[in-house]
Amino acid sequence: MADDFIPRPNPEPSDPAFSLEGQAALVVGGGAPLGRAAATALAEAGADVAVATLRAGATELMRVNSVANEVWSLGRGNLALTLDATDPTSVEAAFARVVAEWGRLDILVNAGDAVQAAPLERIDPSTWRAVIDANLLAPTLCCRAAGPRMQAREYGRIINLVSVLASRGVANTAAYAAAHSGVLGLTRALAQEWARSGITVNALQVGFYEGQAGFGDDPQQVEALARMLPARALIDPADVGAAVVALAADSGFITGEVIAVDAAATARV
Repeated sequence: MADDFIPRPNPEPSDPAFSLEGQAALVVGGGAPLGRAAATALAEAGADVAVATLRAGATELMRVNSVANEVWSLGRGNLALTLDATDPTSVEAAFARVVAEWGRLDILVNAGDAVQAAPLERIDPSTWRAVIDANLLAPTLCCRAAGPRMQAREYGRIINLVSVLASRGVANTAAYAAAHSGVLGLTRALAQEWARSGITVNALQVGFYEGQAGFGDDPQQVEALARMLPARALIDPADVGAAVVALAADSGFITGEVIAVDAAATARV
C-alpha cells in the first residue's frame, strides 16, 4: 500500500560504496555554488580536493580559497589554484601542481559556468568567442590535460557540469546554449575515445539552481522561475554534489552518459 511505502534515504558520502578515500580531485570553477557543492561532497567522501578558478582574478581566488578552507575543515588535503581555464599554459601548470602535490589525479570536475544572456543580434563575434571559450574551450582544455595523466594510471573519472539550456531552448541564450551543447558532444566523444583507458566521462545536466547567477538575489525572480518548472522548486546544489560523488565512485561502466539533475525540467524534451 502507498501509505506503507518508506523511501530509501539517499546514500551518504560515508557509505563504503561511495568512498573516495585516498583519491585526488580537481574542481575547476570551484568557487561558484555548484563547484563548491562538488568540492565539499568529494571531500566528505574522502578525497583530497584542489579547487581552481575558471578565470584568473582576485574575486574568484577569494572564493576558491574559501572552498579550500571548507575542504581543510573536513580533514582532507586541499589546494586553492589560480587558473585561467581558457589558457593552455595555465591549465597545464595547474594540473602539474595537483600531481606534484598528491602524485595522482583521479577525478576532474568541470564546474565552470559563465552565464551570458542577450539576443543574438546583440552578440558580436568577440562576445560569442568569449562565451564559447569560457563554457566549451575551458572544459576541453581541462579534459585534454587530465587525459594523459589518467591514462598513465589507467584510471580516471571526469564529470562535466552542463546547463539544461544545452537541451532546452530558451530565448536570448544562443551563445551560452551552443557552448553547453558542445560540452555534451565532447563528453560523449571522449567517453568512447578513452573507454579502454579506465577513464569514464559523464555529464550532469543541471537545472536552475539556488544561488545561480542572475536568479539568486531577487526572491521574486526565484519564485517566478520556480513556478515555471515541473517541480515548482529550484535545485539544491548539494544534490548536484551527491551526484558528482556517485559518478566519481562508479566502478567504470557508466560512461558517455548525460544524467539530468533538473527536477524534470528537461523531461518533456
